[in-house]
Amino acid sequence: MTVERESQIETAAAESADDDCPLAPRDQSRNVLCFAGFWCIYYLAAPISYVGINHANLLKDLGNSDTVANLPHAVYQWLTAFPILVAWFLPQPKLVKPLLVIPLVGMAIASAAVSAALWLELPSTTVSVAVIAHGAVLGACNGVLVTTLWEALRRGVSTARRGQALGVTFGVGPLLACVGSLAQQALFSKEPVGGIELGIEFPQNYLALFAASVPLLLLAIVASASFVVPLPPEEPPSESRFAEIVGGLRHFFTYRPIVFGAVAYVLVYSGHAILDNVSMHAKDVLGEVSATTMGVQNFLRFGFKAVTGGLLGWLLAKTNPKATLLSTTAILLFGMAWALGASGRWYLLSAGLLGAGELFGAYFPNYVATASAKSQVRANIAYLNLLGSLVGFASVIFGRISDRFGRIASFHTASGVLVVAMILIIVALPARPAPRGA
Repeated sequence: MTVERESQIETAAAESADDDCPLAPRDQSRNVLCFAGFWCIYYLAAPISYVGINHANLLKDLGNSDTVANLPHAVYQWLTAFPILVAWFLPQPKLVKPLLVIPLVGMAIASAAVSAALWLELPSTTVSVAVIAHGAVLGACNGVLVTTLWEALRRGVSTARRGQALGVTFGVGPLLACVGSLAQQALFSKEPVGGIELGIEFPQNYLALFAASVPLLLLAIVASASFVVPLPPEEPPSESRFAEIVGGLRHFFTYRPIVFGAVAYVLVYSGHAILDNVSMHAKDVLGEVSATTMGVQNFLRFGFKAVTGGLLGWLLAKTNPKATLLSTTAILLFGMAWALGASGRWYLLSAGLLGAGELFGAYFPNYVATASAKSQVRANIAYLNLLGSLVGFASVIFGRISDRFGRIASFHTASGVLVVAMILIIVALPARPAPRGA
């Protein structure tokens, strides 16, 4: 058999493996639009759907200590284990759509509760409890939602069309995050943005922010409920739930593409944790108060992410899942090299580069989902997210290195971590992962 003939056979086999969805092309296109539509709405609601800065500032403005101000993000992280429990005890494919809708209902109710507490001018202690509870609810609900979305995408869109889905989603979505950031700036800033000055004072500005997220989350329910999720023709007799859980854990931690993919994900995520130090260093580079460049940094971050999102989707469609892991990691390394070598306002481009590389957070889960059986996708993504919580230690370590040896030393450390991740990806990961036994 000639080399050319062997190549044709291998290409045909890869294309057959990639055509792994029983749905008609029209239904798959609908699922692509639902996936992209959900994330576009979620990006637009980013000031509230991304728990952290706004919650902390609201609690601080209510007169709380720094410790209390950090509680929403803390409880959000602590509840990263909750999706694992849902994946363990509610694994049935018929529950995919309810598990997309119910978390969004909970998130909308939590946002409405904070809005109501501010509107009724309840005591600051009551409002503070509502804000912390909002972080807890979003931590549990968002984890379930994201892991289930990956299962819906794995079941409802063939591997061959995954690049189209991710390209559209992360090419357009970040642009809407820019729109959401502009709207928030108009609510909070004393200076007009684009000629628009709303002049809303505290706490009505936070009331408007939380209230605006409620209809957006309800709109996201429409997108999630519109998925077409094919069910298996028949479900095999299930063994005991405990045996299934143990089997799933054994699969995650013994199947090479998944376990090395997870290790590489944690390393890349840890390297990306340098973003806060890079942002704070702008003050030293520019010789001005870093807060004045925060808006510029965020626009560059999401703007670069939008352009790169479209290109990475095209790359995935034309090549293989491993290529997107190498690309995002390489972009992060280039961003660190830029931060180490740039001066003046050119330094701010490092925020854009690190924002573009931030899409590793979509393409590593895609790699793990591709390497997982459809019945294991939700659990495996939940395990991946749980491992991602270890990145909190990287942030602390970078902070300690920066305090003791300077921020530049922390930049070199992060770059070293990313280099190790790049080597691991090149050496240990197959280009086209497939579920075990496929």
